[in-house]
Amino acid sequence: MMHRIPILALFAAILCAQNPDNPFDRPPANVDRALRERITQFYQFHVGKEYRKAEALVAPDTKEFFYGHNKPAYLSFEIGRIEYSDNYTRAKATVLCEQYVMMPGFADKPIKVPTPSTWKLERGKWYWYVDQNAMRDTPFGRMTAGPASPTGGPLPGAIPSDPAPFLKLVKADKDAVSLKPGQPEQVTIANTAPGIMSVTILGEIPGVEAKLDHSTLQIGDKTVLSLRAKDGAQAGLLNIKVDQTGEIIAIKVDVQNQ
Repeated sequence: MMHRIPILALFAAILCAQNPDNPFDRPPANVDRALRERITQFYQFHVGKEYRKAEALVAPDTKEFFYGHNKPAYLSFEIGRIEYSDNYTRAKATVLCEQYVMMPGFADKPIKVPTPSTWKLERGKWYWYVDQNAMRDTPFGRMTAGPASPTGGPLPGAIPSDPAPFLKLVKADKDAVSLKPGQPEQVTIANTAPGIMSVTILGEIPGVEAKLDHSTLQIGDKTVLSLRAKDGAQAGLLNIKVDQTGEIIAIKVDVQNQ
């Protein structure tokens, strides 16, 4: 998103690699091509600091948000993983944006930060948008305004300063699986946090197909990670990232090739 990235999320983004496209989720070629063209236009306008042109690619319900938030100075960008939903009318892309980050140890040279980018198809065209209600959902629960300040404006709700109690609240029911070619296996991932969480598959294991039933977990929700080995598949480690905390759930995958 276009607003400032929290420190915890930023470090998680820096440390985590991009995903390849999900082999189970192949969109129509013309739909994927049109979206990639719009994403390229949008971020190229940011590289060139042509924000008024970028505005034309912003959904009407997000224009006020776009006007009011800072515009990062991107030096370059690269489109990474794209996840489609709602019959290919919604998409969540990860864009690797090269930029300077004003943090100790990073200010002297640009770094490439994986940046989430959400898009929706309206009137036959893709538009960048932000679900501003979803922005209030955090691992600590839904953010609400605090008591009024002496000047009459609301004070922000308190956010815990120590994230430790909120770690390890997204859990897998197993940390290892053994696959035989053609025989699927499953891992169930549960959200026990007091807020909405999301998970992402990082990287891939050669010859092993991996798919999440769904990536956004409501409170108390579960998702199923389906795994299937092709002939000649290799053993390896599959990492599942908890997007809000940067935690990695590691699943060891063994393959019994005959």
